[in-house]
Amino acid sequence: MTIVAVVRPGWTDFDEQHRLIGALELPLNARGVTQVAALIEQLRTLSAPPEAVVCGMAQPATCTADAIASAFDLTTRKSEELSNLNQGLWQGSTIEDIGWRMPRVFNQWQEAPETICPPEGEPWEDAVDRVRRALKKPLRKFDSLVIVASEPLASLVSSVLTGEPPDLTSAFSEELGDPIVEVFESSRDGEFVRVERKQKSENEE
Repeated sequence: MTIVAVVRPGWTDFDEQHRLIGALELPLNARGVTQVAALIEQLRTLSAPPEAVVCGMAQPATCTADAIASAFDLTTRKSEELSNLNQGLWQGSTIEDIGWRMPRVFNQWQEAPETICPPEGEPWEDAVDRVRRALKKPLRKFDSLVIVASEPLASLVSSVLTGEPPDLTSAFSEELGDPIVEVFESSRDGEFVRVERKQKSENEE
């Protein structure tokens, strides 16, 4: 059996301002650093300790992954193919601003994000293809794996693992919550099933 934990990075200032980060390089802010410490404690409850931590190349994911890897005496494995979806000219914009500037496209994007590619952005299909390539080797090699990915790539990783259509509602939700940890286990037929979804509760602040 293989265990995979898909971890969203700690917050940056853009997360708090509800701006699209996409592939932008941004450091974690003070709250993000605190969130990463909570994520590490959540990962300590896994049924098997991580054997590897993998992530993309952008700063939010690498900072989070490096902290997790250090906590488990591991070295982060970084891959361009796990970098977050490039949101093109929308990167840096607030969700509210996108809705104000292009309400029709915004409504379709909210209802079916996979049908919209922002100007100069990356198509969903291309991102799914590279996620599949990126996961192939680690899933064969390790029995317990942590994948650190920003939204919306994290939802695509979960989709590739389970073979189900991506649930992108949380990726572009107007309700901002602390980073979550999704835990998956492989079944006998090799498919993955979600067994847990961990999120720090408010009384843990």
